[in-house]
Amino acid sequence: MSYKILVADDNGETISQLHDLLIGDIDNLEIFQASHDDIYLKSTDILPDIILVFPKTLVRGGIESIMSLKQNKLTHNIPVLIITDYSPVINIDRIFEYGIVDIIRKPFSREELLLRFEAAQNRREFQHEIYKEHELLRELSVVAKKSANSVVIISSEGVIEWVNEGFEKMYGFTYNEFKEKYEKNIFNPQANPKLFDAIQKCKEGYESVVYENKWTTKYETPIWIQTTLTPIYNEQNEIIKFVAIESDVSALKEVEERLEAKNQSLLMLTEHLEKTNQILEKQHVEIENQKQAIEEQKQKSDELLLNILPSEIANQLKKKGSAKSKQYKMVSILFTDFKDFSKLAGIIPSQDLITELNIYFQKFDEIIEGHFIEKIKTIGDSYMCAGGLPLTNRSNPIDVTIAGLKIQKFMKEYAGEKKKKNEEAWELRIGIHTGEVIAGVIGKKKFAYDIWGDAVNKAARMEQFGAIAKVNISGDTYEYIKDYFDCTYRGKVEVKNNDELEMYYVNRLKPEFSDDDAGTEPNAEFLKILAKY
Repeated sequence: MSYKILVADDNGETISQLHDLLIGDIDNLEIFQASHDDIYLKSTDILPDIILVFPKTLVRGGIESIMSLKQNKLTHNIPVLIITDYSPVINIDRIFEYGIVDIIRKPFSREELLLRFEAAQNRREFQHEIYKEHELLRELSVVAKKSANSVVIISSEGVIEWVNEGFEKMYGFTYNEFKEKYEKNIFNPQANPKLFDAIQKCKEGYESVVYENKWTTKYETPIWIQTTLTPIYNEQNEIIKFVAIESDVSALKEVEERLEAKNQSLLMLTEHLEKTNQILEKQHVEIENQKQAIEEQKQKSDELLLNILPSEIANQLKKKGSAKSKQYKMVSILFTDFKDFSKLAGIIPSQDLITELNIYFQKFDEIIEGHFIEKIKTIGDSYMCAGGLPLTNRSNPIDVTIAGLKIQKFMKEYAGEKKKKNEEAWELRIGIHTGEVIAGVIGKKKFAYDIWGDAVNKAARMEQFGAIAKVNISGDTYEYIKDYFDCTYRGKVEVKNNDELEMYYVNRLKPEFSDDDAGTEPNAEFLKILAKY
């Protein structure tokens, strides 16, 4: 692949000089020439790796061309450098406002050109990495609470509705402190024109807008913020919110300021080559460290999402920003509830109570994980899980029943350990029902996967009208498992609203299908049967 340089100058001697200096150091070098009014068209045509301009080019209309390049997605990150001999024709202090990233003083040397080119390319790559990170964080912005970047949700009227933890870390202000100090004028076009213009562009173009702005933190520290402002639409294609993803790019600005401050010393570049190489190496290390930090942050965001939601639902949210509810014909729901938990809460110190409850719930998590069962939620001391969703299977009544037996087995064994220590043992009821449910994620904040339907209510009744240390199942669940488990028929039990439900106690797996005396571990023969479901 060739390395393309576009020189915006009518002087052919400059092109010849550049060619003679660089031909031995850059493979497949190509140098193109453009007039002052042809910079934009030439750049979009050949997409050069770097653009060199002269003060007289800018005076003759090149400024408009360069600023147009910065507005084009294909060319906005092409580095533009100016070659000057301290010409009074243009104000050097203002050239950076036009999108020029560096200055090369005449007369220039081969070493200086190569180092300037490398510094410009490093900056381009760094900006590209930041841009890619903004695109990724835009997809995850709704669930990015733990992101190190600042995420702000703004109403269509311009009112801040929500900020993540990264916002407070970046600005030093809490949400309420920031609103109290700035909200009255933060969207005022005179007080904050860049944000006002970005919002207007979002409304007009219906697409994300990226801009940079300088802020002062709560501790009076100036920081540079790069913001990606993205509009969110409703079904009528109306903007209902804006999501602002912000990154602290102060380090990049500091690098730029250091480069500008060292322009005079770079005139003696040949005498200080070793020192300059060390500076560039340090910049390279900083960029690599920042790239690694970005990748680690992405991994943490993915892990957090998968820990909160089932993988299928999490993937839908990452790709589409929402997840549709789904109906399931056959799902087995399990409820647990501890005996006299309110009494225990009044006796045991709160911290000890939570610690003990966590021991039980962690073990329940471990048990259901091995049986294709999804944890739904905990409500106080009640634990709820379900088999057969989000990935469907016909074995879920059996899977959930085995899990229930294992949980009661654990309760019995753990109670024995506590009694040896003269500690009061906790006791548990378990209820299971199999039926039809709807499952999904609703709302826009603090996403949680949940299930609804009459089957959920019946599973709760199985737990409420069960017995301590027993696994109580409905007649519907019994019909699916009766060939493999030893059960005791309880008859029709009157429950809430004078309804009557058939109930069974599950005692164990039948001996011919069990690999242990307690009847909780399936043997090889039963696993073969289960594999056919």
